[in-house]
Amino acid sequence: MTRRALVIGCGGVAGGAWTIAMLDSLANATGWDPRQADILMGTSSGSVIVSLLGGGISIERMMNNQHSGHSQTTRWNHDVSSGGALPPLPASLLPGAPQLVWQGLRGRVPAMTALSGLLPQGRLDIAPLTQLIDGLATENSWVPHPATWVVAVDDKTGERVAFGSPDAPRVAMRDAVCASCAIPGWAPPVEMAGRRYLDGGIASPTSADLLTAEDVDEVVIISPMASRQTDRPRSLPLRMERLMRKVMTERVTAEIRHLQERGIRVLWLEPAPEDLAAFGYNMMDPKRRKTVFETALQTTPRTVDIALRSSPVNFT
Repeated sequence: MTRRALVIGCGGVAGGAWTIAMLDSLANATGWDPRQADILMGTSSGSVIVSLLGGGISIERMMNNQHSGHSQTTRWNHDVSSGGALPPLPASLLPGAPQLVWQGLRGRVPAMTALSGLLPQGRLDIAPLTQLIDGLATENSWVPHPATWVVAVDDKTGERVAFGSPDAPRVAMRDAVCASCAIPGWAPPVEMAGRRYLDGGIASPTSADLLTAEDVDEVVIISPMASRQTDRPRSLPLRMERLMRKVMTERVTAEIRHLQERGIRVLWLEPAPEDLAAFGYNMMDPKRRKTVFETALQTTPRTVDIALRSSPVNFT
């Protein structure tokens, strides 16, 4: 029997809206319910979505919430609960994770991870996110799907930890997700099991390579922050975003190569150029969410169709 993992990468408010439209297009094209994945792994905004899937929330319900902008049952407002387009002012300008910088100088973590350690500690109010995840968790503080993995990064060593996986410390789902969403300079780190953790996206947009040793035959990767198809914007902020996106794309490409070398079949779903135009340069800007979602409703069916034609992943 085919064992399949679903990996959803980081992407902020805009990436989350795009991902939900992509999941809907994938489900419509294949008849596959993403909740049936043997492993659900997410990073940052992707950790929220896999938690929803692991908690039994349907794609239809997520789509309805994107259309309306909020969920009555969870009291989550897509345009307010995640904060504004800019982070709250930090209490201090001192580096929030200086040991990551040292690890980078010693060549032990990627440059992106090391540079994130220079950012101050974030002060975003994470209470709405905590409330959302608590509404999904069961009595054991995790969602019902037993193999729901949430990726965060140790703020001292730079090590990635997939909470929910067999070798990870046992923690509460809300803490794992808040840690995975703890963007340096934006949201505060989360302390768990005697360590402090930050957004998993500072190490990898997807961390798909963590699955190379797992008993899976296929991996579906949805990566809002990695794109092989890109554009050539003129404005400096957009060009900087595309440069960062290029680095992330190279990372995901390498991770997919590792999976394929192990004989694992991969389906990679990524934004189209039209989606990048809708994203703009700030993936955290809630004012762009609706535009991103409406654009993705038009682009993702085509993206899925093209990807399925060339992918060895078989949903029949």
